Amino acid sequence: MTLLLIGLSHHTTPVAIREHYSVRPSELSGLNEKLVRSSEIDEAALVCTCNRTELLVVSRTPEAALERAHAFMRHELGDGSARPSHLYELREADAVLHLFRVAASLDSMVLGEAQILGQVKLAYRAGVAGRSVGPILNRLFQSAFRAAKRVRSETGLGASPVSVARIGVDLARELFESLEGKRVLLLGAGEMAESALRSLQQAGAEDSVVLSRSSESATRLARKYGGRAGSLEALPEELGSASVVLCSLQVDRPVVSPREIESSMPAHQGRPLLLVDLGLPRNVDPAVNELENVYLYDLDDLEEVAKRGRAQRGAAIESALAILYRERDRFEAGLPAFRWFRRFASSWGKRTSWPEPRPDEPRGVEK
Repeated sequence: MTLLLIGLSHHTTPVAIREHYSVRPSELSGLNEKLVRSSEIDEAALVCTCNRTELLVVSRTPEAALERAHAFMRHELGDGSARPSHLYELREADAVLHLFRVAASLDSMVLGEAQILGQVKLAYRAGVAGRSVGPILNRLFQSAFRAAKRVRSETGLGASPVSVARIGVDLARELFESLEGKRVLLLGAGEMAESALRSLQQAGAEDSVVLSRSSESATRLARKYGGRAGSLEALPEELGSASVVLCSLQVDRPVVSPREIESSMPAHQGRPLLLVDLGLPRNVDPAVNELENVYLYDLDDLEEVAKRGRAQRGAAIESALAILYRERDRFEAGLPAFRWFRRFASSWGKRTSWPEPRPDEPRGVEK
């Protein structure tokens, strides 16, 4: 049995291509189930975040499995726009260490990002639900969770949680110096939107509006932080009074167009408008950046901003990596027995069922 990983991320692929390979959480289980129907793949799990789409597979025929995985990536997950240079392949111990780095947020745009472990756990649960996670991947994910927990508790990376949303807030503070009296408009009401709103209020913003496709979730978030809630139909009207717009909707195409921004600008009376697009696919048409007095930052732009903070958190990286290397060696030491068991279990049928995650495990994140 061979463990393989292929994927693309913010390290190798621009957001304009990554957004075509984005997978909704509700689609993961079905895609995992479809993967293990092929004879080349024995176990599989998709790991998808705002900045990566990766496919883990276990196979007795690794070369055939890689070919199948690449075809699946091109035709089932994306539109074929990713070039070979955008994709990376990892095998065995390298794939193990990579997943550990992802779970521990050492491979994230923002070192120590708090949400990433929840997204990896979501990937694991989707693999269990799709009956694509067998003994090897089951043990791999459990080892990744343990490694991530150790990194957060034993190094400085867990001392002051940061996020991509927080970087967006820092940009707003740089542009306006003070957020007092500035109206903040949030598109989306998930965990990322809440993180942004909490940080904005800590920075001095008091006037906030939350728009979402779900009026219930928008109302819940707005009430929690003393703001107003509404539906996306109110977007054109709300744009005219907003100074900062943070977007984190799960959409197939942009919901904010240059035409809508142009229509709202007279109401700004020369005041700048900052849009921070945290969505993948993107929520804001990139052409908005060409408008005067409008500043748009997407995930690629935030990657550049995030580099400023990495040096400050760099002291914890060395100790975190030491933990991950030890956990990788621990996983590798026990792998031969699991490979033997996987061959034995295959005689019962390829897709052996595995238990649900423990009840105390976090249920992932909502974007």
